[in-house]
Amino acid sequence: MKMSTKGRYGLRFMIDLATNGNAQNKVSLQQVAKRQAISEKYLWQIANRLKAAGLIRATAGPHGGYALAKPPLTITLRDILTVLEGDCMLVACVTTPTVCPRSNACASREVWKEVNEKLVEVMQSITLSAMVAKERAMAENSMPAYSI
Repeated sequence: MKMSTKGRYGLRFMIDLATNGNAQNKVSLQQVAKRQAISEKYLWQIANRLKAAGLIRATAGPHGGYALAKPPLTITLRDILTVLEGDCMLVACVTTPTVCPRSNACASREVWKEVNEKLVEVMQSITLSAMVAKERAMAENSMPAYSI
């Protein structure tokens, strides 16, 4: 099980937007690409998916750019990853039992169902706002201490 770069970079993009943008201050893909060390072209593909899903909005023009379409407190890790990675599904039989003739009497499927439910529950509980707060706290802790 491995998260693709779309999911990882998309999450970084959303945290960057929540940190550096707001309704009046749009963020350009060029700015985000530079801060996050992500290809602007690849970021554009990610942004288009997030925009189509209604998580971000884009404004064209010289003062345009990207901004969150909803408050960060209402956007969850699950929302973001579902758009970029698809539904959380560890094994196909969890959501589509017909893919396996043993699914009705399979203890493994029941275990995977439980793990999948817990994973979804955790991803739903983590908001973009909480991720921003975590990043800010980490940045503060990594600042060099100066003595006066």
